[in-house]
Amino acid sequence: MDETVCGHVLEGVSFSAAVEGRCSVRRFLPEAVPRDHIRAMVACATRAANAGNAQCWQFVAVEDEATRRAMAAAVDTALDEVAAWPECAGRAADVKTVRAYATFFAAAPVVVAVCVLPYESRGDQLLRLRGLSREDHDRLRQRPDLQSIGAAVQLLCTAAHAMGYGSCWMTAPVIAAPAIEELLGVEADARLAAVVPVGRPAGRPRRGPRRPIDDVLEFR
Repeated sequence: MDETVCGHVLEGVSFSAAVEGRCSVRRFLPEAVPRDHIRAMVACATRAANAGNAQCWQFVAVEDEATRRAMAAAVDTALDEVAAWPECAGRAADVKTVRAYATFFAAAPVVVAVCVLPYESRGDQLLRLRGLSREDHDRLRQRPDLQSIGAAVQLLCTAAHAMGYGSCWMTAPVIAAPAIEELLGVEADARLAAVVPVGRPAGRPRRGPRRPIDDVLEFR
């Protein structure tokens, strides 16, 4: 069923158009997003390549305006705490900037909170037996759980674009992860990894430039 839903999303849309046309959208019209459209986007996201096919993700689509605003308020509270740190004295302008790009999601008609579930492969288990530090462990594994989440979020955003919606992959709100997780009632062992507002774009979004392919690709 999910594969059929995902296929329906991309019907009549070329792969290149879906990928190249996608861009980050930060201003949205108030028009509601039908639940079957949200289901279709998430169905596409769940087709992402992921570590061990563990599918270590959980999606929470937040339609309720009061809940979205409570999420943003949690981010504001977390940033208030950061601003009060002695180390951040004199950095009020930086906190203000972060606050702006960490809370705009509340104005979207729906926000998809993407959570990561615990994942441990046999390779992880072997490294754990060695007693490696988290830094050394990650150097050798590079967080396949979060790589899996990233792949899913990218497909979610691409599917949204293919359906005529705008979206934005946000990690700044994760600064309030504990409060948002409690607010949304996610599974006890789930951790907020990203927030994706979705809606019809207000205005005409502009794609950001990309580095030339010869700057990022080498052949050996």
